[in-house]
Amino acid sequence: MVKNWRKPASQQPAVVAKSIGESLERPGADLIFGTADGLRDTVLLRLTDVEPNPNQPRRHFDEEELQALSFSLREVGQLSPILVQAHPTQPKRFMLVAGERRWRAAGMAGLTKVMAHILPADANTDQIALIENLQRVDLSPVEEAEGIRRLIETHDYNQEAVGDLLGRSRTEVNTTLTLLKLHPTIRHDCVTSHNDVAKAVLLELARMEEVDQLSLWLKVKQGELTAREAREYRARLQRPAGAAKGAAPLKPVTAKKFIAGLGKLEESLSAGIEAVAEKGTAKLKPEERSRLEALRATLARMTGRLDGLLEP
Repeated sequence: MVKNWRKPASQQPAVVAKSIGESLERPGADLIFGTADGLRDTVLLRLTDVEPNPNQPRRHFDEEELQALSFSLREVGQLSPILVQAHPTQPKRFMLVAGERRWRAAGMAGLTKVMAHILPADANTDQIALIENLQRVDLSPVEEAEGIRRLIETHDYNQEAVGDLLGRSRTEVNTTLTLLKLHPTIRHDCVTSHNDVAKAVLLELARMEEVDQLSLWLKVKQGELTAREAREYRARLQRPAGAAKGAAPLKPVTAKKFIAGLGKLEESLSAGIEAVAEKGTAKLKPEERSRLEALRATLARMTGRLDGLLEP
């Protein structure tokens, strides 16, 4: 029985809390739920007494998903408690540690109270919130990668330790972290729009140069590029123009050859920019504009590297 925070309890809440924690049967459950003695209470809290955590790992809440969850809460009830901790500055109020979707959906459903576990004051809430979110299936792949990176950087874990906490192999953790190589624009789109781009497609993009990522991104967002097609495209990029499959890769460019060819490169860039200026950017296709923006970003990055090389 879950007790009402405003009324005396007739049953020890630790029994309820322990059963929920044991039912998870997954790595990281002990860190989230602790032992029966570690949990303070399982209670019913007024929604208005709970405040969202500004450091919430999840950055996007899909409106349709929240509506579906609110319908489920009305029809079935709340099956999983939120996690809270006593508010650091406001008595009788609480700060959300994990479960903001459930808390938001409860408000949308017209509920006035929500079932919650109160964590002890010394609980590592940042770590718990990250793990609780990463163990859910509705994070975008990029949010998942960013959450894993935060666990590694904030708590000084290696990839194997993170894998143990999340019930994943070190290889799976390493592969997910590859998504952090995506261009910032693509990562932002993935988080804010929660489009249905498959993780496999994003991984293929992440293994390309940023200029090529951006040139394909519009096509990817429109669902016009499969993981296999992206992989074949990446393979073509890694071969010299006109080379057959299996041909030897380009020989490394030496500094002498690069500097000797700068004249042709400058001429080509100048002529190309003039041609675009004559056509007018308003007449460019979206993918053409994306490629130009990617070129500008690449040139700016390379200029920064040259500045560092040429400093006395």
